[in-house]
Amino acid sequence: MSTIWDLSPSVRSEVGCLERVLVHEPGAEFNTVVDPDAWNWDGLPRQKKVVEEHEALVDELESRGVTVHYLGDVPEQFAESLFVRDVAFAVEEGMCIGKMVEETRRGEERHVTERCVELGAPIYHSVHGPGSFEVGNVVWVAEGTIAIGRSQTTNAEGIRQVRTLLETYDIDVVEVPIFGSTNSTGQTHLALVFSMVTPELALVYPEAVPDEFLELLADRGIDVIPVPMREQRNRATSTIVVEPGSVLLPAGNQTVRSALRDRGIDVTELSIRETKKAGGGLKGLVLPLERASLE
Repeated sequence: MSTIWDLSPSVRSEVGCLERVLVHEPGAEFNTVVDPDAWNWDGLPRQKKVVEEHEALVDELESRGVTVHYLGDVPEQFAESLFVRDVAFAVEEGMCIGKMVEETRRGEERHVTERCVELGAPIYHSVHGPGSFEVGNVVWVAEGTIAIGRSQTTNAEGIRQVRTLLETYDIDVVEVPIFGSTNSTGQTHLALVFSMVTPELALVYPEAVPDEFLELLADRGIDVIPVPMREQRNRATSTIVVEPGSVLLPAGNQTVRSALRDRGIDVTELSIRETKKAGGGLKGLVLPLERASLE
């Protein structure tokens, strides 16, 4: 396990060349879930298949030159630790740590914090007090703008705390209320309904976001590929841009795949058939620590 950080964490977009990430391969803790309903899971995923899907993702990233760091062992109660992006995000050579809402995930923050510190990354802020903030609600729109989804997983106080941090670095916040139209008990993350794939192109499940947000994207010259409901539920918006013009897409989303390829985007499909039963998507498996600037 690497313990030396030779470059500071720096992320300013969803679409610059991905250089360094943090992941967590599901271990024994993944098998501790016996009641999927209590975890809002869609059945019990087979750990062996989830591990295989995760390894295929890591292999793809490493084949593209991405440096992959691992979270390491976690206590057995943290069965959703594989979704590392939900817990923290990098900004301006440091990290912001969220505060998980779901009781089953409280405590993951400590392990991500300790690993980031071990790697040499300073912690700029940890959401605290009455604030709640799950980082699956953070999506960069541009290098100076972050969209933050507001739902049961992120409240106004959490957003206020993070906004204060981001204002220090002249980063604007666009608050996006997420509607309960995603078959998700109101706990959907913004990254499951909105994804940037180039500076001028986004995937959006329009039924889950207000018209004002779609208008904001249009005013910024960002074209939108509407994601149909079936493919949203198949995590089509949970994409990962590895380098400009090249996207990792959950397999089985024919409409979105065709639309991306029609726009000249290179699409690599990866299966998350078992992983998505645990409620997350492809993007949630990867916490970006460094992306190259677009400038």
